[in-house]
Amino acid sequence: MNKFLAGTAIILSLAMINGRSMAQKTDFKATTYELFVGGKVNQWGSIIKKMEKDPNCQSDISKIELLGYYYGYIGHLLDIKDKDAASVMIEKADALLDYLEPKYPDNTLIMAYSANITGYKIAVSPIKATVLAKGMMSDTKKAISKSPNDATVNILTANIFFYMPDFIGGNTEKALKQYHKALDMFEEDESLRHNNWMYLQLLVTTGMVEEKLKHYETAKALYQRVLKLYPNYVHIRDNRYPNLIKKMNQ
Repeated sequence: MNKFLAGTAIILSLAMINGRSMAQKTDFKATTYELFVGGKVNQWGSIIKKMEKDPNCQSDISKIELLGYYYGYIGHLLDIKDKDAASVMIEKADALLDYLEPKYPDNTLIMAYSANITGYKIAVSPIKATVLAKGMMSDTKKAISKSPNDATVNILTANIFFYMPDFIGGNTEKALKQYHKALDMFEEDESLRHNNWMYLQLLVTTGMVEEKLKHYETAKALYQRVLKLYPNYVHIRDNRYPNLIKKMNQ
């Protein structure tokens, strides 16, 4: 084989290897989204483990993305009352925050995630609320004051206001205002909605807040929007929506 053909063969071999590598690269954003929409958030644990070990996911941008999956998965674990598994994930999120926060002290998304992880710690152990609340609320207020027009920051800070009790700083009306602001941002920018599980969660949570405030027609409209976009989303289809209709008919 002459030098030209040998060189061409090497280039083609490298291209094939690189092509296979690219084909095998996991789109974690799309995967977590599909599992969330399919009501299979319980499978996020294995996806998170893959992402933690994936050599393509070691950049700081990927680590912030991973932090978002920790946030979402811990919320699921607490919903199903698995505090032990939630505690393990909280420790992992804490370790990641210990790495990210010193490097990016002014990053409001990291601040907002940190506040939510602290909120989860309080949910696991309410006795720690008086110790942890001050730092959590400080991160929350700082994040939203610096990034009032960031959709994700609005969601995360609204979570604190909605889920925390009043004596800590909870404020349902303030939470609702921020949830709706985030919804408006998602509606205006299609790229925000693409493969983003937080959009579906936002629709559901906003509906829950409206329902809690007895704004039943508004809650109904939000749940209907969910069912139009995601007709097989079991949590709304088989639970919240029919229960709301029963409540409205009483």
